[in-house]
Amino acid sequence: MEPYAPTVAVPQYTPVIDPKTQIAVIVDEHGRTVEMGAHGTSTNTSTPTSTGGGDGQSGGQAAPTDLDSMQANDQDQGTG
Repeated sequence: MEPYAPTVAVPQYTPVIDPKTQIAVIVDEHGRTVEMGAHGTSTNTSTPTSTGGGDGQSGGQAAPTDLDSMQANDQDQGTG
């Protein structure tokens, strides 16, 4: 085992509401606004999947024996 690596102080950022715009902004320990970059939106979709049928089962049986879903998470690119 080795000692932990040296650490550095992480600056403190605080979210506040701009009284004019009513939009949250991030400020540092000196009260200066910090640019956090663009943030996009995302959407979640869920598509059902099923498995069923097996050896010797006719194609007319539609009842699945197992049902689950596959999730997709689409990220939009944020605009600045």
